Amino acid sequence: MRWLCCTFFCICIILPTLANDKTERAIELTDEQALSVSDIMINAGDIGAATDLLNDILQSDNVNIRTGALFNLGRIAITQGDYNTAKRYFLTILKWNPEYTRVRVELARCYILADEYANADFQLRLVLGDKNLPPAIAEQVRKMLNYVRQNKGWAISAGLAIVPDSNLNYVSGQKQECVNTWFGPMCRNLQEKEQGIGIKYNLGGEYFLRLNSRFSIRNSLSLHALDFKTSKYDDYSLYIASGPRYISQSWEASIQAFTMLHWYGGKYYNTAPGARVDINIDLTNRLNFAFGGAYTRTRYKDSLADSLWRNNEYTAYIQPMYYLNNKSFVFFGLEYFDSNTVVFAYGNNGFGYSLGYYVELPWTLNLYTKLDMRHTIYNEEQYFINSNHELERYTRHDNTYSAYVRIGTRLFETRNIYPAISYTFSLTDSNVPMYEYHKHRIQIEANYRF
Repeated sequence: MRWLCCTFFCICIILPTLANDKTERAIELTDEQALSVSDIMINAGDIGAATDLLNDILQSDNVNIRTGALFNLGRIAITQGDYNTAKRYFLTILKWNPEYTRVRVELARCYILADEYANADFQLRLVLGDKNLPPAIAEQVRKMLNYVRQNKGWAISAGLAIVPDSNLNYVSGQKQECVNTWFGPMCRNLQEKEQGIGIKYNLGGEYFLRLNSRFSIRNSLSLHALDFKTSKYDDYSLYIASGPRYISQSWEASIQAFTMLHWYGGKYYNTAPGARVDINIDLTNRLNFAFGGAYTRTRYKDSLADSLWRNNEYTAYIQPMYYLNNKSFVFFGLEYFDSNTVVFAYGNNGFGYSLGYYVELPWTLNLYTKLDMRHTIYNEEQYFINSNHELERYTRHDNTYSAYVRIGTRLFETRNIYPAISYTFSLTDSNVPMYEYHKHRIQIEANYRF
């Protein structure tokens, strides 16, 4: 192919010399020259010749030449409307070189053309995290991001995981609970920890019914299921929400009515209808700020449980997210909650805190870590057995900590399905010993987003 391209190269790049010489000269191009010629051919619309030339240099020993060839092949695939092939070329480059901003821009453009707006949004925000992004390019990317907001139609995600869990029943692991009396200690046996391996399924999606360039109806649906060998720990939930959404140049807001249905241990457990408000603002290219709140009215199927724990809960949250560069971001979350139960003593309030970090690494890996802490104070004193084995009336308060880490790889990705493995450690520290526990959970996942 390089011999066939020599005349084009001589005319356009190297030799408009020897104008009086009527004989064409055959000159073999170097890999660098062939890559440059392919750029000119693509811009000139000579797609077939450019494709042949690029396929020829894909076997180059120079990794930069191979990367450039893949990039130009992706550009060609976009012009031909073959978005799946274009995505494959661009993602192949980013698997090994996540710092290539120009490739992310083209990948985002490909997602937009394929109506995959959620994926486009993710890539564009990483592009804006590039500290060296020229102002003119940043302006174009912001326009693309606004276009994504306005035209977002739907997004669906699915997952399947194997879940080994060290403490299915969330118990302290103590063998007995004892209280000192005038007649000596009185003890009762406590439930032992149960371990098991479950199968987790989840399916979620959003559909935006567009009314005009600013208003749409946001519809959300998610299903989560966790099955164990013993059905008494099976946990299913279904969440449905709908409501108006408004978008502007750099922010969006939505109000949704929702309901969540919960089944536990193979039985219908509770219903939690309510309403929520969510607002998301791009303060700068690299700083995003989300905040909102919700009201939830939980009712239990079991009459005894409902007479004790039926509640109205109010929550509010803020979450700033900062993009460190074009392959990583950090976020901080703060949440306040207040739950008012029928029996006042069971109600509680408190704060939750979270800190997260995401980075795309070379060698096809991506890493996501998150730390959470939840501080809960109950409304009223009750009688508990304290750490000295004495019956005492006091107010319960808990601190729950969790650490989560997930490593994913796109090396084995096929048809947008990619594997990951995650680990979660949870610990609750309470002034009531029987409510203390810790647990380990591992998930071997296969995720799909489209």
